[in-house]
Amino acid sequence: VPFLLITPDSKAGSMGDVGVATTPDANSMHWNPSKMSFAEDDIGVAVSIVPWLRELVPDINLQYIGGYYKLNDNEAIGYELRYFSLGDITFTDITGHTIGQYKPNEFALGTAYSRKLSEKMSIAISGRYIYSNLSGGIDVQGHGTIAGQSIAADISTYYQTSIRIAKKETELAFGMNISNIGNKISYTETSIRDFIPINLRLGTSISTDL
Repeated sequence: VPFLLITPDSKAGSMGDVGVATTPDANSMHWNPSKMSFAEDDIGVAVSIVPWLRELVPDINLQYIGGYYKLNDNEAIGYELRYFSLGDITFTDITGHTIGQYKPNEFALGTAYSRKLSEKMSIAISGRYIYSNLSGGIDVQGHGTIAGQSIAADISTYYQTSIRIAKKETELAFGMNISNIGNKISYTETSIRDFIPINLRLGTSISTDL
């Protein structure tokens, strides 16, 4: 399920997939949920459609909706839904005869809780359900296939402080997110189960008024 790592927002993608320590926004649920409790607005929503490998195939894309809601000055909850479509795929047997056609798809539904520990630091814990149906139940080498399912969790933290550089007020931030800590996934009843893509993100950012 590598679709869990695809960048959903153009801002972070244009900067080389950074986002774990950037300014909190509606896409914080993907990058670092602990940033949500530092968001300036009480509510944030992000919606995006990401064409994937568009120069090779025209019908693979990621559809994403995420956001947050601040319960108070110290707490926030977040949500996300990502749907990944792999387009139309024709399945053939070992001799090349068509045995079926299917639109493989995957989705993940997640939520998070973020809380400030101080005026400068916050933590968050997230959970998500993952569903991956790549074959539609078609037999592969004599074995029936099933949709892969898993449950995963994230642990994240965020720290920000104000410093002065060249007589200008500057925001210095650090972030960390360990994402997709969960059980293995399998697409048949007999095959070896594989790890989902656990990922460690570390980052720092400096922002100042020009």
